[in-house]
Amino acid sequence: MNIDRLNAAEIEAGLKTLQNWEFNATASCLTKEWQFKNFKTAIAMLNRVSDLAENQNHHPEMLSAYKRICVKLWTHDVQGLTHKDFDLAQAIDSMVAQEFSV
Repeated sequence: MNIDRLNAAEIEAGLKTLQNWEFNATASCLTKEWQFKNFKTAIAMLNRVSDLAENQNHHPEMLSAYKRICVKLWTHDVQGLTHKDFDLAQAIDSMVAQEFSV
């Protein structure tokens, strides 16, 4: 399947659909951090993100630091952002809103 890298206008439009994700233009990636009440809850969220990533066949970089989780999205095949990054970001936000209190 051919996946096209998004241009600046498409990225700007995509960012408007997300909640508090940051765009790093230098690295051409999306990032977001969450702070949870405790380590166990943070790891539960990390595990749920891994389930979403597997289902979408799109695997983010994730960092766990005690109660903090950071997710970085970008599409390696195009060395930038694609619709897959925004789809996964939206799925993560929806899951967190439904399953966790942040």
